[in-house]
Amino acid sequence: MQITKSIRRTIASILLTAGLAYPACAAVCPKGIGGCTSPGRCFLFVDADGNSLCDYTARTVSQTSAGPISSGPTVPVNSPASVPATAPAADPVSVSLTPAPASTQSVTPVIATSDTTTPVIQNTATGNFLDSIHLSAPIAEAALFLLFAGIFFAFIRTGILGIRIEKTLPALALSSLFALGFSLIATSFVAGTTIAGTTYALCYMGAGSLLAAYLWHAGVMTRRIVLGVAGLSTLTGFVFLAPIMPMELGGIVNVVTGVSPLNVGIIVICAVIALALLLGRTFCGQICPVGSLQELVYAIPVTKFVIRRTTVLALIRLVVFIATVAAALFLIDLMAFTGLYDLFSLTISVLLIVAAGIMLLSVFLYRPVCRILCPFGALFSILAEFSVFRLRRTETCISCKKCEKACPAKTAGKHDLKGECYLCGRCTEICPANEALEYIRTNNRLIGHSSANLPVHLQNNSREFSGIGSNRTGEQKRRSDVDKR
Repeated sequence: MQITKSIRRTIASILLTAGLAYPACAAVCPKGIGGCTSPGRCFLFVDADGNSLCDYTARTVSQTSAGPISSGPTVPVNSPASVPATAPAADPVSVSLTPAPASTQSVTPVIATSDTTTPVIQNTATGNFLDSIHLSAPIAEAALFLLFAGIFFAFIRTGILGIRIEKTLPALALSSLFALGFSLIATSFVAGTTIAGTTYALCYMGAGSLLAAYLWHAGVMTRRIVLGVAGLSTLTGFVFLAPIMPMELGGIVNVVTGVSPLNVGIIVICAVIALALLLGRTFCGQICPVGSLQELVYAIPVTKFVIRRTTVLALIRLVVFIATVAAALFLIDLMAFTGLYDLFSLTISVLLIVAAGIMLLSVFLYRPVCRILCPFGALFSILAEFSVFRLRRTETCISCKKCEKACPAKTAGKHDLKGECYLCGRCTEICPANEALEYIRTNNRLIGHSSANLPVHLQNNSREFSGIGSNRTGEQKRRSDVDKR
């Protein structure tokens, strides 16, 4: 039985406005935010009619008023040449509504429509710094990227920032990652509203995930670098307001059900999810603003609360995933109740207190949003469990189990699920053996496949940690030679 749109909107309006102070028009917004303060920054932003307003927001106005009403007054009001000097601004509005008796009742929605569109029209007409110097945003981004990359490359090679990398390619990759984030932020400020914040976020999502994976594979990603990248990713979340991943699942559901059209943002999100099958959870670990903010606050040195039965958390997250998908079918975004959008948009509301409470919990519990609330976490964990590249123990592992004690997500054990590894860098930092933990791919030299060449004490380790290996065999050959002697 198909439920009509009016019934769905009524139900959504009641749920979204009950104690949350959200406008009733939020019922038609897949993110639960009808009065968006930053149009164009949302991944689900759709502007098919080209009026610089999100169609989800404009739909509530356009359905109460006829189509020509929104287009009629905009031309004479905003075009000085088409308005007579003696005619007031309100005359074209009253002329467009020809029935005199109904004019007093129908003028109200027309004025409301013109009021909501006026600030947007003024914003698009306002020039920005790039227009004043006749420079396009892509060229400005490229120039700023090269500038920041050169500066960070010099800092990294000299160790001024406390991070020194001797190899050229890894140093270039790390400097490019920082330059990418800061150049996109700088371009967003100088370009103004000519380019949506979503565009910058998409670039950072895709390129940042690939660069982070390469840094792990090159063996230069340290705990300090992880925290530095987390700070940058958190900053991009506050500037771009995207991607607030727990709140983007409704958009995918709406595209599948045909409620909203397919857009670039949804395509990139799906590509990043699929990328977890190859690179693991590099996006969750280093690029996602929500996960990065939790990583930073968890670094505060206080007594931590560790949940060893991670299966319980996974089951709760699965229930949240199913409930989020079911609610999205009725155009209700359950993740809006987390207040994460209000947090990154710095919106004073009741939900901001909820988000602040979640961040306070993140000080004591590792990534509660990622491990319990985020519906995308369920998808990422399944794919990352079978990822080609991931952190693996090599043949030099001495079975000290220090990595297991240091892992806040409890994924370093022999029987632990590796899909919950967020690449925080704690295990590689505390590991006493050289090259015992590496971000590598599966190959035919894993422990268990080539353990016959190892000494007896390492063969025992290989049986215990079967299925985890390395592509470096120098240490193995040296120990084999000693054993033969």
